[in-house]
Amino acid sequence: MSLINRQAAIDAINAVFPVDPNKSEYVSGIACGAALALTYIKQLPSAEPKQRYTEEELSVFAHGISLSLLSKRSAQHWHYDEDTATEIKFLERLYDKVVADMGDEQDG
Repeated sequence: MSLINRQAAIDAINAVFPVDPNKSEYVSGIACGAALALTYIKQLPSAEPKQRYTEEELSVFAHGISLSLLSKRSAQHWHYDEDTATEIKFLERLYDKVVADMGDEQDG
């Protein structure tokens, strides 16, 4: 399924059927349909995901994860433990996701 920007849909309708739903002079079937479509489009939720965290929050998360990784890797160096190895893999994946989100925040 393809998504279209809500504003692009509104602009496209206005380009073909320039309507003002607040004016009573637009009573033709096509104009009423266009006005109704505009009303519904404006009520649709955004298709763009909202950023849950600020760049500063993501940076703090990344820092905390990296400290935890450092600690666990150090412990693994002295005494290997399978549970700790699993935690390290989890934290590495989590760190990668947070860094990716930081990149998305900077791009957006």
